[in-house]
Amino acid sequence: MIMTKSQVVTTTVYSPILGIDWNYDAYLPAGYNDSTLSYPVLFMLHGLYGNHRNLLERFDSQQILDDLFVQTGHAMIVIFVDGFNSFYINAINGMAMEDAIMHDLVPAIFARYRILGGASRHAIGGISMGGYGAARLALRYPDVFAHTALISPAIWEHIPSNSPFRQSLHAFTDGQTNWADKVYNAQLPVHDVHHGKGRVDFYVATSGDDQTVPVHDVRDFVTVLQEVGIPTVYVQDQGFDHGWAYWQMATPLAYRWVLAHVTH
Repeated sequence: MIMTKSQVVTTTVYSPILGIDWNYDAYLPAGYNDSTLSYPVLFMLHGLYGNHRNLLERFDSQQILDDLFVQTGHAMIVIFVDGFNSFYINAINGMAMEDAIMHDLVPAIFARYRILGGASRHAIGGISMGGYGAARLALRYPDVFAHTALISPAIWEHIPSNSPFRQSLHAFTDGQTNWADKVYNAQLPVHDVHHGKGRVDFYVATSGDDQTVPVHDVRDFVTVLQEVGIPTVYVQDQGFDHGWAYWQMATPLAYRWVLAHVTH
C-alpha cells in the first residue's frame, strides 16, 4: 500500500463562547487517512498581529514535520490555532479566548481527529504572544497538556510606559485604560507554576539579542519554573531579534523536542 502524503486541512469549528466559525489548520501526518492509528497532538499558538496560517506560510511547518517523521519514524497531529490579538486569555469586556480554547476548540479537536488520550500525549506551544498563551494554558490545565514549547515568549515582567503596546492592544484592559498593569500582572503565568508542578515540562528558546522581550524576563520565568521543580530545557541563542528570522531557525528544534516527549 502506498502511504498518502501529509496534508494540511484549513477548516473551522463553531465556538458558542466566541459566537463565530473559528478558523484553524490541522496538520495530519503521512498515512493518517490510510489507517486507524491515533496520534499525539500539539496545539500551536501564533504571535501578535498573526493568524492560524502564520507558521505554515512564514516558513514551511508541513515540510519540517514531514522531515521529522522521516528522521524519527514518529509523527503527531498539529493544530494551528487562530488567537487574534487575545493573548489567549479571558479579556474583560472582550473575547473569552481561554474558555473558547479549552471548552470549544480542544474538545472539538479531540472528537474530530484520532488523538491519543492522556495529557502525556498532548502538547501546546507558541511564538511570542503564543508563547505567553502556551505557558499560561499549560500551567493552568496540566491535565490536558503535559508538554510546552515556548519560542521568544512574550512574558514581560513590566511593559515600559512608552511601549506602543499600551496604546494599540486591549487584551489587558480594565475598561478604562487600554493596557492596565493590574490586569496584566494578575494574568502572568508565574501565578500558576505550583499548579503545574510535577505535571508539565517546558522547552523555552529565545535570543539574547531580542529587543522586544528582554532576555532577562524570559530567564527569570525559566528560573521560577526550575525553582519549583518543573523540568525545563532553556535555549538562549544569540544574534537574532524578535522576529521570523529567529523563529524559522528555532521552531524546528521545538517541534523535535515536542515530538520526542509526546511519543516516548
